[in-house]
Amino acid sequence: MPLFNTRAIVLRSVNLSETDKIVTFMTEKFGKIKGVAKSARKIKSRFGAALEPMSYIQLIYFGKENQELFKINHCDIIQSFQSLREDFAKLYTGVYFAELFDVLLKEGDHCAALFQFLLDSLVRAQDLDHLETLRRLFELRLISLLGYAPKLNHCILCKKNPSPGWIGFSYHRGGIVCESCSGREKTEIKFRPGTLNYLKKLSIMDVKHAGRLKIPKEAEPEIEMVTHRLVLSHLGREPKSYPFIKQMAALG
Repeated sequence: MPLFNTRAIVLRSVNLSETDKIVTFMTEKFGKIKGVAKSARKIKSRFGAALEPMSYIQLIYFGKENQELFKINHCDIIQSFQSLREDFAKLYTGVYFAELFDVLLKEGDHCAALFQFLLDSLVRAQDLDHLETLRRLFELRLISLLGYAPKLNHCILCKKNPSPGWIGFSYHRGGIVCESCSGREKTEIKFRPGTLNYLKKLSIMDVKHAGRLKIPKEAEPEIEMVTHRLVLSHLGREPKSYPFIKQMAALG
C-alpha cells in the first residue's frame, strides 16, 4: 500500500471513537483528503497538536489512491499559527477560511493554487489587525478559483459598462446588472458604483497585499452583502463559523 508525503493544512478534525479521529486536510499535492488518525485522542498521542484545525504540517498517509478514507501515518508541524488561536477575531476568521475549503471543495479536488491561497490567507490573517478586507477578498477569490468568478466588468445583459446609478447583482446569472437593464433581470441586491470599484480590486488582488486596500467603513456592508452572499449562493447555508465572526465584530 503506497505512502503519500505532502504538505497539508488541517481543515477539520472530528472524534471517531474514544481514541481515534477523522481529519480532513487540504494537501498541496493531492487536494482535499480525509484520513483516520489512530489513537489521536490519547494524552500521549504521537500526533500531539498537529491535527488541530489550521495547523500547517508535513503529512504522511497511506492507502489506495482515490479511496475515501486514508490512514494517517505521521505529521510534523511546520507552522501552528498559534497567534491566530490566541486572538478570538483571528481564530474565527481562520476557522472560517478552513470551513469554506472543507464545504466548498470535493474530496480529491486538486489545485496547487488553492493550497497556496489558503496558506497565504492564514499567514496574512496572522499579521493583520483589521480583517474585514481580508475576509471579503478570501470569499471572492476562493469562489473565483473554484471556477465561479462573478462578472463584474460589464452588465450581463447589455454587455455595457454600468452608467452612474445603482448597480444590481444577479446570483442566478453570476454578474452585475446595470440600472437600465434592471427591469429585465431579477437582482437580489443593489449597490453603489464605488462598491463595484472595490469589488474589482478585490477580485484581482493578491492576498498578500490585503492590508494595502483601505475600504471606507460605509462601503464594507455593501461589499460583504455581495461577497458573502456569493458564498451562500454556492453553499446553500450559512457557514457555522460565520456567526462568531459577526459577534466578535459587534463586540469590537
